[in-house]
Amino acid sequence: MKTRLLSLLLVALVALCALSFDAEAAGKKKAKKKGTKAKAEVTVPVDLAVGPTGNHFFGGLGGQLAYWGLKLDLAAIIDQETIQANKNRIPKKYRKAAAGIKELTYRPYWWFPESLLLSPAVQQDSQMWGITWRPVSLGLSLLSAGPLKVTVSGGAVLTYAWMAGAKWMDEGYDSDSMHFLRPGVDARLDVQLALAQSFLVSFGWDSYIYVPQRVGRDFWQELGDDLLDKSVWHNGQVYLLLHFRFPYTTRF
Repeated sequence: MKTRLLSLLLVALVALCALSFDAEAAGKKKAKKKGTKAKAEVTVPVDLAVGPTGNHFFGGLGGQLAYWGLKLDLAAIIDQETIQANKNRIPKKYRKAAAGIKELTYRPYWWFPESLLLSPAVQQDSQMWGITWRPVSLGLSLLSAGPLKVTVSGGAVLTYAWMAGAKWMDEGYDSDSMHFLRPGVDARLDVQLALAQSFLVSFGWDSYIYVPQRVGRDFWQELGDDLLDKSVWHNGQVYLLLHFRFPYTTRF
């Protein structure tokens, strides 16, 4: 079941990307028919990353210590090589500032999932299946020395997950499953190592803080008392990402 679900999710992601690129291509053809001025081609590195996660939920979930999943990332990398190749298209008053940028990461697809929860029950224990989006984020580089890069970032997140616990009702909760849907914020520490120009590895810690939701109740139900002890409000995530970089040419 896990393999089939993961396959369907990955196929869906690829389909969404394909639809986006097809829409862009259709827009270009339409512009040409109208006689608009052709845009210049720009080639930028695209970073596609995927890797495993371990998630520990603080609060009243109980059950197993960690829940497993995948972390995903899709971004355009604007580096000095890209800037220098297109410096004539940068207004003169901004060229000095552009020359001081070592690398800028741009994520145009806000709907692209940031992580997936894919954790079946172990020995009839808790389980969860879900998805997290991170539509807005801001990062800061702490260290950049050769192939090593350390960054911190924060963002706004939204998570939906179906969670179930075999012993929740025995522990006094209203139900043994719940639909978790909450907005929140996250703070991330990321360590990245470039093993080659087209292959990088990163690992780190991500803390997600949510509006509390009581264990055993769906997102539209009352919160109840003892929120910190009997709710889902914090996910601490450790992750490992494999990055694959490849050139992508578009018109700008």
